[in-house]
Amino acid sequence: MKILKYFLITFFIFSIIDGQEITKDGKTPKTFTYAEALEMLKARDAQWEGKIAKADSLIEGYKESISDCDNVITELEEQADLDSKVLLAQRKQIDLLKARGEMNEQMVKLVEPKWYENSYIWLAVGFVLGKI
Repeated sequence: MKILKYFLITFFIFSIIDGQEITKDGKTPKTFTYAEALEMLKARDAQWEGKIAKADSLIEGYKESISDCDNVITELEEQADLDSKVLLAQRKQIDLLKARGEMNEQMVKLVEPKWYENSYIWLAVGFVLGKI
């Protein structure tokens, strides 16, 4: 938007500077007839209409590019929101897998036979006590 503003300002300044001197056939006349003045005004109006049409087309082009940029920004915001949700879900999944791993380790400890549950130890103890 700033670029458009500065463009229009410089456009009007150069137009004013360019239009300060009137020339006819390469000379700067001091007086004009009514017909000559009217012809110059018509030429100036036609020139301004061309400049205004060009400025309008530039403004429309800038508006289209701004709307395209706004669409891209909304799409990027939606993608960033989706990415943050995916990262949050992945973090939760990692935490759940860690907790599941810890629970599996505890279950393995519960399933491992204790020393007093070993049948060979009781066989040896029974054999030793039977000899006594």
